[in-house]
Parts: sequence; C-alpha cells; structure tokens
Amino acid sequence: MKYEKQIIDDIFKCYAVHSLHIGGCPHLVFAAEGDGGCHVFSGKDFRTKQTLWEGGGGTMSIVPVPEKEGYFFASRGFYSMVEATTAHVVLVRYGDGGFKAEKIMEIPYLHRFDILNANGKRYFLGASLCSAKESKEDWSSPGKLFVSAIPEDLDGEMDIEVEVLKEGLTKNHGYGRGVWNEKEAGFIGCEEGLLAVTPPQSEDDSWKIEQILDQPISDVAVIDIDGDGEIEFAVIEPFHGDKFAIYKKIDGVYQEVYAYPTYMDFYHAVFAATLNGIPAIIGGARRGAQQLFAVWYDKGHKRYENIVLDEKAGPSNVNIINTQQGDIVMSANREIGQAAIYKFAQSIDTQLQN
Repeated sequence: MKYEKQIIDDIFKCYAVHSLHIGGCPHLVFAAEGDGGCHVFSGKDFRTKQTLWEGGGGTMSIVPVPEKEGYFFASRGFYSMVEATTAHVVLVRYGDGGFKAEKIMEIPYLHRFDILNANGKRYFLGASLCSAKESKEDWSSPGKLFVSAIPEDLDGEMDIEVEVLKEGLTKNHGYGRGVWNEKEAGFIGCEEGLLAVTPPQSEDDSWKIEQILDQPISDVAVIDIDGDGEIEFAVIEPFHGDKFAIYKKIDGVYQEVYAYPTYMDFYHAVFAATLNGIPAIIGGARRGAQQLFAVWYDKGHKRYENIVLDEKAGPSNVNIINTQQGDIVMSANREIGQAAIYKFAQSIDTQLQN
C-alpha cells in the first residue's frame, strides 16, 4: 500500500481535526483537548502555521461552513470529563489572512455538535456528555440533546438560544453526520443506543428522533460502504469500548456484518468517506496496539478488507480530505501528542491488487 506519513506538528493531547478550503487550497485544522491550542496549517507540505488560540482549548468538535470560505464552528472549554462546565461554542471567521473567534453559546459538558441544513436553513444540534459530574465514574446525571436555528448572516449578531430536545442520554459521546430517509441527519451514540436526529423540513415541522440500535454505542460513522444503495453504520461499542463493528440492514433489521479483528481497548476514532474513490472507514484506538487503520468492502471478493496505517499512534479523531493529487487522512494522534497526515497516491483497491 502506497502512502506517506507526514508529521505536521507536535500538539500535546491533540484531539480534534478537520479541514478548510481557502483560495482553493486545503487548510488543516488541529486542536487539543485540555489546555491546548488550535492551529491551522497551509502552504507547501502544510508548513505554514497559524495559531488561533494557545491555551484555554478543550476542543472536542470542529465544524466547517462550506459555503463560507474559512469559517468554522468549534467547541472549547471541555478540559476533561469532569472539568467541562465551561464548555461552549465559538464561531471562527476568516478575513484579511487571519482568523477571529467569537463565543456564541454556552452548554456545559458539550462534547459533540454539528450544523445541519434543512429547509434552506442552518440548525445547531449539540450533545452533552452528561449534565453534571462529581468524578470520572459518576454517570448519575445523563446528557442531553440541544437544538437551535442558526442565523443566516454569519457576520451579523449571533443571538442564539438553545432548547433541550431530549434528556436522559447516558454517556452521550458519539456523533456522525449522514443521510436518513433522504434527509441530512445527525446520528447520536449513547448507552441508550444509536439515534437518528432529523431537523425540521418546513416551517410547520419539528425535530424528529428515531431509534436505530438498542445496545450501548460510543461513536459512529455513516456510509454506504458496499455500494448497494443503503447506508451502513460503523460503530464503537460500548463507551470507549473494545469493539469496532459495522452494521448492515438485513431483512429490515440492522445486523453486525464485520468486526475489526485486532483486539484493542479504548477504540475512539471513526470516520467514513471516500478514500481516492473507494468508500472507506478510518478507525483507531487509544490503548493496546493503538492502531490507525482503514476498512473497505472488496466487491470482487465480496468481503471486508483492512490495512493498518500506523501503530502506537493512539488516534482520538480522524478525517479524510479528497484532492486531485490523492487523498489525505488527517489523524490527531493524541497518545503521542502528534498532528499527522497520511497521503495516498492511488486508490486502495488498486493498491490491494499490487
């Protein structure tokens, strides 16, 4: 398999990743949990570094705004599972070659969030890990789902009031975006299972929540990995668990069709997209072998394949960037304090045959 690893920077507790396109060129965003910073890398081999903030980080999620060049939302203030009462969302705006961040809402223990599109509007969907914590093991105050409309003008006043959509979600940790019933939706992973959350589709409509799986889910990604026209779910289970599996709808019921063969505790990273034209899932674990790996479906042999991209990396979150020169896997290798990318020169199915 032909790919090249490049270490972009050393970032203590590197946690969140995403990418932006500015002036037609990719910009990589890496941010740390704890008291770490947030940095944007661009230029040749991504050697140009801009620091958005240094210290006071606690960033769990980064959500770009594709229609607004260089703009993205990010969470801050989630320093640990216990120290997260100051969690909030900032809107980062790009202009005159620089970035400026503005706090737009506060949600204690906010862990994941997204901006969904429906009915010509933007909607905020946020998930809090819990509602209060006395210790790391205290799960007596379940998390919630929060929703709100987002102003159309992102350069104007950001007067946002969130409301609680659902309560009672224990270890409310996982999130993935996808399509559900032909509508853009958010998928929530918690002890109560896997939920599909769809924003209002008209002025008279309301948010909808549907149960997909009933067992505890830590993290989730959504993709039609086998190309049959229906989505599959890549999940980590249970919370920070030791199982990485794919579920497919068979006879009207989602059933497990694949489990990653290497036992590792604390699976944490899961992201799905095309990797040089092939639907693929990138996963990773933070204990044991701490592998970063790719999984895809070999249509010719009608089986799932996997390749280890790195070991002893301990990734927390990953992302995929599609480019004309080949695709890039971004990985926040938290356990070794490393912001890294893995550059692919050709598609993984071709590499498998070589």
